[in-house]
Amino acid sequence: MRIAIVSDIHADAEALAQVFEEMPDADEILCAGDAVSEYEFCADTVALLAGRGVHCIQGNHEAVLFGDRNPRYLEKCRQTYPAESLSFLANAPTTREFDFAGVKVLMTHTGLGEDEYIRPGSPRLRAFAALPYDMVCFGHTHVPFVHQAGNVTVINPGSCSQPRPPERTGTYATFDTETKQGMIHRLGER
Repeated sequence: MRIAIVSDIHADAEALAQVFEEMPDADEILCAGDAVSEYEFCADTVALLAGRGVHCIQGNHEAVLFGDRNPRYLEKCRQTYPAESLSFLANAPTTREFDFAGVKVLMTHTGLGEDEYIRPGSPRLRAFAALPYDMVCFGHTHVPFVHQAGNVTVINPGSCSQPRPPERTGTYATFDTETKQGMIHRLGER
């Protein structure tokens, strides 16, 4: 089984559409948060995610948009967009656990702690080895990487729309449940 992972789309429907166009066949697709931005909701992005049956969680941008920190913009969104479009992300959890054919997966937005920035080479990556999962995925930093922590494959797919140096192009990731191998894919490099 192949799992595709996106994160930090930040309301860029064009970048997400490019991911779906270039993505190898995936049995499941996960979105590790920040599908929208705190000041930019995009119904087209939500429609693409919902149309592909993507399993989504909220990131820090959804928490701001749907929390009490941005009430004026949220009210504007309620007047502009269909309720089902807003509820797709407003009702999403902040973490999700999956069992894909016996392969245990945890999806969060920031790693192990609230608003944590885990980058490649971080000493915090060692803590993932103690978790009871085969794969843990998260976003938040926009920096893609795959790391093996004991028996746990740790994946950050980066961002398909707002890459951070050293990346110059958007990224997403895949995970093969049979080989337990993760891979980063760069848009435009099929």
